[in-house]
Amino acid sequence: MWSSIKQNWSTARDSSSGVPTDVTFEVQERGGIYEVKAHKYYLALVSPVFKTHFFGPFLGGNKDIVKIDDAPVEAVKAMLDYIYLGQELGWEIKTLEEMFEIACLADKYDVVGMMETVKDCVEKMPISLDSVVETAHIADKFSFIGELSELLLSKCTKFLSQVLCSHVLDFSGLFSKSEFASSAAMLHSLVLKVDLPDCSNCDHFPCLHGQLVPHEGWDATAEVGDDGWTLDQDVPCVPPGCLLTDEDGIHWTVFGYQPGLIFFNDESEGDLVIFVRKTTFNTDGNPHLHEGHDRNFVLGDDAVYFDCQKLGEPVKYHLLPDEDAMSF
Repeated sequence: MWSSIKQNWSTARDSSSGVPTDVTFEVQERGGIYEVKAHKYYLALVSPVFKTHFFGPFLGGNKDIVKIDDAPVEAVKAMLDYIYLGQELGWEIKTLEEMFEIACLADKYDVVGMMETVKDCVEKMPISLDSVVETAHIADKFSFIGELSELLLSKCTKFLSQVLCSHVLDFSGLFSKSEFASSAAMLHSLVLKVDLPDCSNCDHFPCLHGQLVPHEGWDATAEVGDDGWTLDQDVPCVPPGCLLTDEDGIHWTVFGYQPGLIFFNDESEGDLVIFVRKTTFNTDGNPHLHEGHDRNFVLGDDAVYFDCQKLGEPVKYHLLPDEDAMSF
């Protein structure tokens, strides 16, 4: 109801409106006092706290002045913008900390709908690897605003977990700022509690994207099942459908190997051989395996790398060549 009533309030703060202000916010900030004018009646309509302060059995003090020493003047102005305007607030350009300062006032004065608007803005704010720890620090700093703080901390945890699942492994400097040390430790502990799956391409956690496929660590007694190899899950492997990249940046899809295969040449006697087919991608990102463009890689001899960013999952099993292709 109040949202429809206040559609014409935006002009009330203009001195030419003929509706004089009757209350002044005196905001103490950085040694100075800043004044912001408003109307008691409008404030009382949207806040039970203001209603009691201005029109309740308030004993003592000056009802024409609201003293604030725990919020910056810009946050006070933002609260009044919300009360008078309700929309087109321009809060998308505010920092996360500024949004939490506004949330403090929304909580303190119980302004109708204001906390939900703040939550919507906070949920839309982007998080990056450069900002995730500082963002968690802000959530921790304002932990007394329970629900909003928990929402932001959950957002940080989810983001970092998704980063891990998306195979972005460069965390250099992520936890290096001393002023955020406690928040970084808290975020780290929360992420460790998240049940993260193995990478669907390299079948390993953390993901091995960009790393050299090793020749050691294979389970020599692995059994072959209908859906590929059953390998030791504690070591890297390259199951059927796994995407690899060679030193020239060419993509190859694994379609087979022979357990215990001995490949004889001058340098690689006894090394494991995997069979692969050249793979390109169409404009939709779907893989195309090129028939007749097969080769083998001798692990430990040929340099070949996991490529886990090109595919969201291994190449479908029914698209792979049959066993007859494993002969050269």
